[in-house]
Amino acid sequence: MSKQHYDDILRFCKFAFKYNQAMRNFLLISFFAIICSLTNAQNQAPSASQVETTFDPDSRTFIFNYNLTDTEGDTCYVVLQQKIGTDAFYNVDQATGDVGSGIIPGNNKSITYNVPTSVDLHDIKLRIFVYDRHTPSIQEMVDQVDIDKLKSYLDSIVGRRHYKSNPNHLIYVANYVNRFMIQNGLSIGHQFFKYNNIDFPNLIGRHEGLNNQNLCLINGHYDSAEFSPGADDNGTGLAGVLEACRIMHNYYFKNNLQFTSFGNEELGLIGSIDYVLNGIQPNQNIKGLINYELLGYYSDQPNTQIIPPGFELLFPAQATQIINNQNRGDFIVNTGNSTSVPLLNMWNAASAQYVPDLKVMAFPLPGNGEIAPILRRSDHVPFWDKGYQALMITDGAETRNHNYHTANDKIETLNFEFMTKVVKAGIATLATLAEPINASVQDIDLYNVLKTKYIQRPESIFIYPNPVDEVFSFTYRGISSENTIRIEIINTSGQVVNNYPLDKNPDGSYQIKTTHLPSGTYILQIIEGKYISNGRFLITGK
Repeated sequence: MSKQHYDDILRFCKFAFKYNQAMRNFLLISFFAIICSLTNAQNQAPSASQVETTFDPDSRTFIFNYNLTDTEGDTCYVVLQQKIGTDAFYNVDQATGDVGSGIIPGNNKSITYNVPTSVDLHDIKLRIFVYDRHTPSIQEMVDQVDIDKLKSYLDSIVGRRHYKSNPNHLIYVANYVNRFMIQNGLSIGHQFFKYNNIDFPNLIGRHEGLNNQNLCLINGHYDSAEFSPGADDNGTGLAGVLEACRIMHNYYFKNNLQFTSFGNEELGLIGSIDYVLNGIQPNQNIKGLINYELLGYYSDQPNTQIIPPGFELLFPAQATQIINNQNRGDFIVNTGNSTSVPLLNMWNAASAQYVPDLKVMAFPLPGNGEIAPILRRSDHVPFWDKGYQALMITDGAETRNHNYHTANDKIETLNFEFMTKVVKAGIATLATLAEPINASVQDIDLYNVLKTKYIQRPESIFIYPNPVDEVFSFTYRGISSENTIRIEIINTSGQVVNNYPLDKNPDGSYQIKTTHLPSGTYILQIIEGKYISNGRFLITGK
């Protein structure tokens, strides 16, 4: 808050106390409303702007000149982050200058970075991450959940999603989720696994923050039972993940948000098992997983909730609560194993604070939940078994929803008001786990700096077919002794959306898949040593 605001408020206080008690009370209430309004309006994220980059190729040194703005005039934290290839951004410790803590807003700031010789200059991305001491409102995130968005997602998702009964819709939904992640600015890191000699993806999109080795996951599997349209199981869970992605990608967090949709859950947790075994990198720390498994079936009618056999002994307090409520199916289940108790308690607390009218029933399990097999049937289980925190959030499946795994699991059977509350609680919990910070990011344009170091080849690349649907071929004849070429695909905004090396083919022919890219015009750029070539292509049919 600026000095001018303080002066105005002080004059307001002096004015208020000239009046009688009733008037003073009225004015003081207004005063506090103004204070809140000013505070909320002023807590805007700081930003780095007007970044100018110079590069000395001999010393491999970048110098970034920038202006630092913060509305409140707070000192800021400035971090230079680097991404190599498809890895996550990490904080560059070797940067010097106006970087680190206590940076005062102003113009003509400078950061110097000497890139190690082990790093390929054309394989890196750099950005300036700036934040201050304020914290964004989790309630603001929660309040953005849109029931119409949830319905819209389900309109696209629902339908048999099984590799035997309807592989086309399974592929369609996977592509739909992939495009949604790209359109919402996530870093794509899909992991592929084999089942019956067929490649399937675990769909992974990350919203990178300050400490990207710390992963906070939310998941809803994208497949369905073989002959079920899968509205509740698990269209609701996947829709909840997409809505969290839509809202939360507009904020920054201390930790990395990972929006995940595992494949082949219905075939025995195939995708999530493979992810836990092969997809978690040694330097990654799993802070916790929120696993959505049916979120939309609700009834406030008596005798609509079955208590599974033995639960009256395992969970006597919960069973008594259900019975005293005439066995109504009007609550969401939150279950975690012994390792996950802190995360389970976090969900309960976040729900109570941000979605107080959602009824939550917690089922903490000893060990890894072996005493209750019915609660070990979804993608949280591989995480439990490997010692990671994970929750299953569910409406109870067949203990409430008689359409479970049948052809009647349709959109019209869902209660969207209930589902909306659950999605709000999930966002509140995920945000609490990830720790929101008042930050902004400025990507640094290295392309226009580095491309001046190349010799442009006059001939263009021959791309066919063009327009492109899902794959295209191109012909390129190398002219140097390099064993590899580097491929870059650039969109109309100048953003490099794909970047990787290719071994040279003796016949000069190559193929590129474009299934992960939305429709539009792109430039294919090939870098070979100091030479650069490019061609333009159009993607249609998506």
